[in-house]
Amino acid sequence: MLTKIYLYTWLAIGALFVAQYIAGSMTMLALVVFGFVAFGMVFMGMIAVLPTVSSHPDKGPEPEKIKVSTKPLMAPDRHGVQSVRV
Repeated sequence: MLTKIYLYTWLAIGALFVAQYIAGSMTMLALVVFGFVAFGMVFMGMIAVLPTVSSHPDKGPEPEKIKVSTKPLMAPDRHGVQSVRV
């Protein structure tokens, strides 16, 4: 949502710039003001929009856990020395 607001704000600033240019009222002072606004918009994008755009998506559902049966350490038919299987 914040990204859409950011984009629409850029579009509004661009439309205002074009309207002033076509109307012939684009003075040096207006260019300086547009420059400051553009500078602020770039940093607003870095601070507010980029973290929401570049963050990782939410994790999906976790897979079901698999039940694992353990094998006995010693075969049931043998007697004597016990060995540990690795």
